[in-house]
Amino acid sequence: MKTMVRSPLTPQLLIALFVGVLGVFVGLPLLGLAPAGKLFSVSSAQASPMEIQHPVGPGEDLHLLAAFYYGDARQWKRIYQANRHQIKNPNRIVPKQTLRIVVPDDWQPLMPFSAWMERLRETPPPTEKPAAKEPKQ
Repeated sequence: MKTMVRSPLTPQLLIALFVGVLGVFVGLPLLGLAPAGKLFSVSSAQASPMEIQHPVGPGEDLHLLAAFYYGDARQWKRIYQANRHQIKNPNRIVPKQTLRIVVPDDWQPLMPFSAWMERLRETPPPTEKPAAKEPKQ
């Protein structure tokens, strides 16, 4: 008998994924911070990459970091690829671990990461629509 293991979806992860995906598809601002789901401003000119050393805090995961640094939670693989040597399981990163995150040279956050996380915690989780009832036959 096969057993499926599900990774826990935290409310913060659900919010980050929902807001990031919604922002990408419909152009909504990410938490009202910047246009088109971007949490930072980058000029259209090609910028050389810059490395940020991010100390992981409690409750953080690659999706949340990708939402902050790239404006899209689905970009978590970029962070994972840059840190494969120290991340054994991409679903579990360890607090106090320092991750290397590559961003454009002129990348500037609109607010500090701690303030962004606090704002994310204050945002209510998305509500699910009730399933449509099937007609009786």
